[in-house]
Amino acid sequence: MADSSIQLETAARSDSSEDEQVEDEHVEDSQVHGVMVLTLLDKIIGAVDQIQQTQNSLEHRQQEMESSVTGIQSELTKLTKSHTTTSNTVNKMLEKVRKVSVNVKTVRQHLEKQAGQIKRLETNEAELLKRRNFKVMIYQVRHPRCSTPPES
Repeated sequence: MADSSIQLETAARSDSSEDEQVEDEHVEDSQVHGVMVLTLLDKIIGAVDQIQQTQNSLEHRQQEMESSVTGIQSELTKLTKSHTTTSNTVNKMLEKVRKVSVNVKTVRQHLEKQAGQIKRLETNEAELLKRRNFKVMIYQVRHPRCSTPPES
């Protein structure tokens, strides 16, 4: 019986040491799991920080793009106004050119008509010179202040 009580004590001790080992292993596993959870949380925090930095960078780029677009829009507005002004000026100039063109055509017609008249006069003069049948009359107007007639 003495042996059996020693065996029981030894068995109880071995059971308790096994329980302690299981508990130690369980604590070690819990610590390992805790470390893993902390590592994962650290990685998640790092990823969230990276995402926030990327988001801030994207927001900054978007603001720069918005200011660029605003600048481009204002330049386009200025260009449109300038184009409108230029277009109006060109239209006015074209209208003046049309008027001048009409006037030039009218003057050209008058000049052509006069040229025709001059040719007829020259032809008539040439005919008269051929015939030698013409008289030249010279008229002298007496000046009212002069009392003496002009000498011939």
